[in-house]
Amino acid sequence: MVTYVVDSNCFIHMGGMASTTILNDLKSALGTMHVTKGVHGEIQNVRYQRWKQKPNLLNHIKPLLTTHEVSEGQIRGLGAKIGERASPQDVDLSLMVLAHDLQRDGHHVILVTDDFKMAKATEEHRLASEVCPPSTFFERLSTKAKGKHASELRRLGRRIRAAEMQYAISRRNEYDVQAKITWMVDSLLSSAPAKSAKPSIQTDGEAKVNLLNELHRMVNGENIKTNIRKKLTPLRPSCETMMDLEHHVAKLKQKLSKESLDEIIIETQTMIADCLENAGIDLAPLDRELVDIAHRFQSRILVRAEMALAIMKRMKGDTVGSHLHLSTALFQATHVDEDLIEARILARLAVLALSTNKFEKAIRLSTSSLGLGTLSLPMKLKQHIVQAMAQHMADKLSKEAIKNAQTMVTEDVSMAAQALTELGESFLALNRPDFAIELFDEALECVSPEQKMSEELGELILLAHRAIQDDDDNEIEGLRQVLDQIHQQTVEQEKQVEEVVEQISKRQEDSSELVYSNEWQDSNTVLNDERPLYISNVVGDASEEQLILAQHPSLGSVGIWLPAKADAPRPGAKITLTNGRVKIAEPPNDVAESYAIRALIAIEFPESLVFQSLTSDAQEELEDL
Repeated sequence: MVTYVVDSNCFIHMGGMASTTILNDLKSALGTMHVTKGVHGEIQNVRYQRWKQKPNLLNHIKPLLTTHEVSEGQIRGLGAKIGERASPQDVDLSLMVLAHDLQRDGHHVILVTDDFKMAKATEEHRLASEVCPPSTFFERLSTKAKGKHASELRRLGRRIRAAEMQYAISRRNEYDVQAKITWMVDSLLSSAPAKSAKPSIQTDGEAKVNLLNELHRMVNGENIKTNIRKKLTPLRPSCETMMDLEHHVAKLKQKLSKESLDEIIIETQTMIADCLENAGIDLAPLDRELVDIAHRFQSRILVRAEMALAIMKRMKGDTVGSHLHLSTALFQATHVDEDLIEARILARLAVLALSTNKFEKAIRLSTSSLGLGTLSLPMKLKQHIVQAMAQHMADKLSKEAIKNAQTMVTEDVSMAAQALTELGESFLALNRPDFAIELFDEALECVSPEQKMSEELGELILLAHRAIQDDDDNEIEGLRQVLDQIHQQTVEQEKQVEEVVEQISKRQEDSSELVYSNEWQDSNTVLNDERPLYISNVVGDASEEQLILAQHPSLGSVGIWLPAKADAPRPGAKITLTNGRVKIAEPPNDVAESYAIRALIAIEFPESLVFQSLTSDAQEELEDL
């Protein structure tokens, strides 16, 4: 059995890149990680950057740590043995001492570090059986885990490997990094299991090759047998066009932070149309065998492109368009027979169906997505909750779904808080603040008494309250009673929630005095705290002037005038105004009273502004495509 001694940098990488399932992912592959007290000191302020509440990593990961105490004398002795110039820092020395002690006791010890000085010293003095960087550590763990845990650990390893390589290359002018990169690559290769040769299928006495794999190799520029290359050459043009589409989808998250949502949607739709048109022209004269291979190659890319369009249409509040693209993606996924993709599509369709009051359909879709057994833990929790909500709205028993959700929340409360918040944001983007407010309420109940509730979550609660229209008290109250069973809130939590929400509300009502002016000002002078506007409603038709009702952390409730045919955001969006000029005017009394706003903001050139309606949930989904 392998014993892992893990240094601080590995945990720092985890804090920056790990998903909310990391604890369960690690538990599925190992029993413990050995550290010294010095590691605790170095990572005590590390937080999970990708998590909603950004909880403290050390507090979360402690159940998996075995902490040892190493004496100062042992540290000094090893430092002297290695030599002053080659000696690592004290915490690293303590880990090397620990590795040596465990190995002397009969353990097969692997020291996990990306410090090359530490790695060389450990190997030179034979202090551990082996040394590997954090990326290889997670890659190896993925081979011991199963299902979704394996894929999450593998994905984390790849992210960390990219960071390790980037850091090494950035230091190329300071020292020779070739040896370090060679060590990193060798450690990865030594951990990769040998691939068993697939038996060839014999037909009419001739061995058949996997033409789909050969097509992938050819498109990637690898050398394949001449006769196979000639056979597959007619597929090259349409497949290369599809690869351009794949690269476009991979860059969507970055593009959406800089460009107009509508422009990117049109660009993506145009690329898909061009790809399909080229494929149709190229494949029409070919035989069925080659056409089937092309469909399987291209469907995997089309699935992700259609899912990306569905996410972007949902960001605009276009439920019909989102439904169409998700359905198309689901059909395309049947060509590649990949359960994970199908499960994720079914899950998103379930949210969409629930938002449009198609409760029976939402139950069927969520049941199907869960039945495939490939969803990540956060998505699985979301689907159990969607299922429970739909069953309640359809007057059906929801005990089983609630029980499953309770179990998952109890096992990982931090993950649950983030998942509930993200699901609430999804419903806000679909203009269902009545669902969103209940989910945000449950997210707050998952915040432990010692944690501070995130201000962003408090602002989302206020936004949802202000966005609710035609409120049906009985329906909302009934749903709240169902969801309240997921996690019980303590008295301390209840007081904390009330205090934070009250503070945010009071700040927005009594925010600093506004200076009204008829002069155009740079938008950054008005919205200078780098906080987004939360859109609660859009009044008017796109063919006429529209009034956007928004909440801003500093300005409070404001209205934004947009001219006809401007790219207006949808309720629930988070928007940052940049690169433009604005005027702030005092609203007429009737407008101020009707819409409860304290200022009107006019935009000089709406087309020069970028509306970033990218929710956290959408960012995560686009990154995982």
